[in-house]
Amino acid sequence: MDDLQKIHDAAREDHVPIMKDDGMAFLLAYLKEHENIRDILECGTAVGYSAINMAEVRWDMTVDTLEIDPEMYETACRNVKERGLQDRVNCYLCDAAEFQTDKIYDLIFIDAAKSQYRRYMEHFFRNTMPGTVFIFDNLNFHGIVDDPQLSDNRGTLQMTRKIRNFREHLLNDSRFETVYYPDTGDGVAVAKRKKSSSFEEQSGKQ
Repeated sequence: MDDLQKIHDAAREDHVPIMKDDGMAFLLAYLKEHENIRDILECGTAVGYSAINMAEVRWDMTVDTLEIDPEMYETACRNVKERGLQDRVNCYLCDAAEFQTDKIYDLIFIDAAKSQYRRYMEHFFRNTMPGTVFIFDNLNFHGIVDDPQLSDNRGTLQMTRKIRNFREHLLNDSRFETVYYPDTGDGVAVAKRKKSSSFEEQSGKQ
């Protein structure tokens, strides 16, 4: 069995929240179709499965990936090293909302704390340029976002309300061209930053 498949199977067995298989296939197909994407930021490393997958699409891909859980971070670092990708996949142990960098990314993949998606998007907007793409997973959250009757857990319902509010905000955010794929993975949105308006361009020159 391939080592990457072992990482996948172990994560599933341990109930580690990695992306659904069809969602991962969608993400990797997107990267293969867009050869301009080189520098990636990931919020939510888990055990490094998605970061490794993304880095292996092309030899010149780099991934900065952020994880808040120390145990998962250690596992991810080990998995990345065993794949020989430590020069292109940089794991950071931190809260994504506190990560600071001047780097500009081609793609930002957000699959971390669901209730914090908007916060992460705004935090990292300064690390984007026109054409940068945000990809968000879990915007359906097992169907509960659109059908709250599927859960009677108060915490889950509060979280899914936040996801629904974020999803609606994202689809109406004029800074992005957004496409939502409800039947892909657990609900995936692709939001591409639009070109700056003439006003923004003029402001930037002042």
